[in-house]
Amino acid sequence: MSSYQSRYQQRRQTVITGKVEDVERYDRYYDIAYEALRDGRFPHLTVPAGRLVVRVMGGAYDPRQIPPGSSTNGGNRFSGPRLDGRPGQGALYVGTIAGVLREHAHYALLGASPSPLGSVKPSLWKPGAADQTKTFMQDLRAGGLPPKAGTKYYLFRMVRALRFADLRITALAPLFTQLRANGSGSRYGIVDWSPVELQISAASASQDYSAARGMADAVFDLRQTTGDAGVCAFSSRADRDSGLVMESVGDPTGGLTFAIFGPDLTTVSALEPVPPDPKNKSKLGFDTFAALCAAIK
Repeated sequence: MSSYQSRYQQRRQTVITGKVEDVERYDRYYDIAYEALRDGRFPHLTVPAGRLVVRVMGGAYDPRQIPPGSSTNGGNRFSGPRLDGRPGQGALYVGTIAGVLREHAHYALLGASPSPLGSVKPSLWKPGAADQTKTFMQDLRAGGLPPKAGTKYYLFRMVRALRFADLRITALAPLFTQLRANGSGSRYGIVDWSPVELQISAASASQDYSAARGMADAVFDLRQTTGDAGVCAFSSRADRDSGLVMESVGDPTGGLTFAIFGPDLTTVSALEPVPPDPKNKSKLGFDTFAALCAAIK
């Protein structure tokens, strides 16, 4: 039984799904984000018109569409079912070049054995072993085909600016530091001796989405007030099995991921597809990551 009771989540029962492993943590971070968004204290990042973003996907539906079943997919970090079992918001996940490459490499190399909650954990690098993530990424940059047949790399240009609630560690640090400094952390059950770094890093935990989903759900619930299209975050996937991000992959952002919220199968009109061949605008999607990068250059 949780000792922290959310002021804004009125649940009669709780259904644990996917990687939301701690209901109390979800509630704390929902309340922190909800009140900071409401009061105009939450950090934001605006992606300007003209910026290029990338998506990796397979399937026959429009690459600008929020995937079918996204609102009930318990494995998504920032979207999926609510904790009382209701469908939540769906999301279209796009990213910068580095962010998409790291995410794609991570999920392509995941183990095949699911956990009881439906999630899987990547294998850890061991001293003396080959770095599979590094090798995989080098192969993709050299022109290798994606491991799953039918997967393509889609390039989009933003036709209008979109604003996102910023969940990057660097953006959340001032917010949580202020909470601790002015004593309002106790409002959310944050004890004085708890390191602020732990509070911030919870939002990007790789195996527990409780904090991230709590904040993302608050962003969605207040979207009509704030105008936020969704959330953005650093890619949580390192480009080495050891966990060290060693190269920018042509992307100075450090690898960003954007979740654009909406109902399943909604077409995100802010994204304009960039075809591989300017003379054939009906054909979309690049067959290899190398071809995508070549087109961007």
